[in-house]
Amino acid sequence: MTIQPTQYPSAGSIDPSVNSKSDVSGRTQEVSMAKGYWVSVYPVISDPESLTAYNKLARRAVQAGGGRVLSRGGRVVAHEAGITQRVVLIEFDSFEQAVAAYESEAYQKALVAFPDGVERDFRIVEGID
Repeated sequence: MTIQPTQYPSAGSIDPSVNSKSDVSGRTQEVSMAKGYWVSVYPVISDPESLTAYNKLARRAVQAGGGRVLSRGGRVVAHEAGITQRVVLIEFDSFEQAVAAYESEAYQKALVAFPDGVERDFRIVEGID
């Protein structure tokens, strides 16, 4: 019987959404981390132009934090108590990454520019997988 050497991925090929952990036997198992999402719903936007400064700063902070905008102000069909105003959905590779991006210095600077005439329901949500 021939034993093949173990192949380890190079650092550049490691998927950041996958962690590894060892079980009691010492074998390594891959554990997929749940993605994180920023979900924002804007029930009141008195002046859409007032969001310009915030959007510019927030976009940079989200990109620096590894976020990807999945939806921003597109069509919405609301049911029950739903809101048809602007909805923004941003995906991160993990819940922890989403929280860290919100707490980052860059995003905190964006929040300073968030206009007074805008109301927002903002949540950070953990995905299932």
